[in-house]
Amino acid sequence: MFERTPVRKIEGWAFSEILIWLTIIIAVSSIGAKFVPVYLDHRMAVSIVEGLAQSAETAELEPNALKTIIERRFKLNNLHDFIKEKRIALESDSDRSAVRLQYEVRGDLAVNIDYVIAFDDTILLDD
Repeated sequence: MFERTPVRKIEGWAFSEILIWLTIIIAVSSIGAKFVPVYLDHRMAVSIVEGLAQSAETAELEPNALKTIIERRFKLNNLHDFIKEKRIALESDSDRSAVRLQYEVRGDLAVNIDYVIAFDDTILLDD
């Protein structure tokens, strides 16, 4: 008599699922927007110093001249915080010279949650 129509399964996402995923994406994006620039600046600073370490003329420079060159290259790459906050330290022994990047970056993550990212790299210049 009456034919039974098959029940169709409804496909798709519920509104609450969309809101949950949207909240997760926004949270991860906001954390990334705070952390990624810090790591990119540090990576740029290390690559600048490593580039100087590979240069042959670096071994012949006085420490003040070397620091001036490093600061100039940091300014060219918009790394003014490294100079202003004195994140660069030149260490020289009788036979070795090194540049040390040791510092912390602090900031606000959310309402009352702060973050601290610590870096400590030593690049030898006489290799």
